[in-house]
Amino acid sequence: MQTNLDAAVDRYLRAKTVARGTRNEYLSTLRKWEQWGGGVPIEQLQRKDVREFLDWVHQRAVEHEGTNPGRTANKAREHLRAVLSWAWEQELIDAPPRFPRPRHQRDVAGRHYLTKAELNALYFATHEM
Repeated sequence: MQTNLDAAVDRYLRAKTVARGTRNEYLSTLRKWEQWGGGVPIEQLQRKDVREFLDWVHQRAVEHEGTNPGRTANKAREHLRAVLSWAWEQELIDAPPRFPRPRHQRDVAGRHYLTKAELNALYFATHEM
């Protein structure tokens, strides 16, 4: 019996306990898959299908002037990989396809914490103020 990706994602999300935001991200990737036209059953997915989809996601992010299209494509890659690995563990597919390498992404640093030496320098520089 052939399984399409939306059924696999649905079963994956039911089997895992994920936060609402994570669930929404997976559903967003699924919507992109459907917009791309991914009618291939997961048993027949090949590396070229995954690569074409990820290239499409990246190109779409560039066209919509996304701030970090590499990260967008990598998130879709992570979601597909997680679902297909889970499907393999559940013996829904014989083997997951090989995935292309992650795209280069701009890593956005979160908060910057000062080191102990920087804190001491700041303290002594402002100590007598």
